[in-house]
Amino acid sequence: MTRQSILAHTKGIVFGLAAVLGSAASAQNFPTKPITVIVPYTVGGSSDVIARLVTQGMSEPLGQSVVVDNRAGAGGTIGTGLAARKGQGGYHLLMADNAQAVIPATYKKLNYDPVADFSMVGYVGEAPVMLFASGTSGIKSLEDLLTKARAQPGKITIGTGYGSPSHLMTELLQKKAGIELQIVPYKGAAAALTDMIAGHIDLVLSNSASGASYLSTDKAVVLAQSGSSRDPRFSKVPTFSEGGVPGFDVQYWFALLAPSDTPAPALQTLRGAMKKALVDPELSRKLYELGINKATSDADSMSSIKDEADLWKKVVIDSSISIN
Repeated sequence: MTRQSILAHTKGIVFGLAAVLGSAASAQNFPTKPITVIVPYTVGGSSDVIARLVTQGMSEPLGQSVVVDNRAGAGGTIGTGLAARKGQGGYHLLMADNAQAVIPATYKKLNYDPVADFSMVGYVGEAPVMLFASGTSGIKSLEDLLTKARAQPGKITIGTGYGSPSHLMTELLQKKAGIELQIVPYKGAAAALTDMIAGHIDLVLSNSASGASYLSTDKAVVLAQSGSSRDPRFSKVPTFSEGGVPGFDVQYWFALLAPSDTPAPALQTLRGAMKKALVDPELSRKLYELGINKATSDADSMSSIKDEADLWKKVVIDSSISIN
């Protein structure tokens, strides 16, 4: 080996080592610039509202701005795909919900894995699934719905986004209840709730964060809520099990995710900032008012999302649903 080749080889090692050390130092000093949280839905939805509350709470412990970027479209797959990109160093995160577990079952042509390509920063919380009936539908209770739906299969309408979490929850509800409803497709829960209130459709299955405002109106009846017991805030609303549909125990959840290649020091910093944000009394109060409860899932694991994804894959197969 010549002197020149030895020098070139040595320089290569030095530069390579410098790059590795520089990357490690950068991760240790994280964050050194603003962080973006992608919300894969439009402004104003429950995920968007929750993301803005949480990002405000994380800014102070991180010492950097945390901004929300709404990237809606294709059932949340567009924004999720952007957040999944490698090499972002923890500076692009995702505010995820049940769609993260639904996407693997309903979308087959993705260039990313909604479960394997992400790491858990932390769960924000959970919200009961609620079944709403229009005040003009004449449906007064879950028992009343079951009686009428069994007498007239496919007659009662329910609005939902095709391929969305609420759609698969609707399919699961029909199976557990032994009924057949007429599914009316909508682009989102907000439009479906609006039409339900107006009497254009009979039912909507949504979360308490989206539908809690309708609890005190005579334009809608809340027939049931998910969970093993009644949420204290909605103590007058029976559980699905109490109303005659045992086994419908799904919950809406919200979580902050990072790409799976996020450096461990950066991931730990993000987790610490999120934990500090969530114990703030003011943020806790606002989340509680939205109907969000403390999460029961493992705060640092993707395992519960994987388990839920397996559930929805079975529902899709049993219901013969095809999205793409």
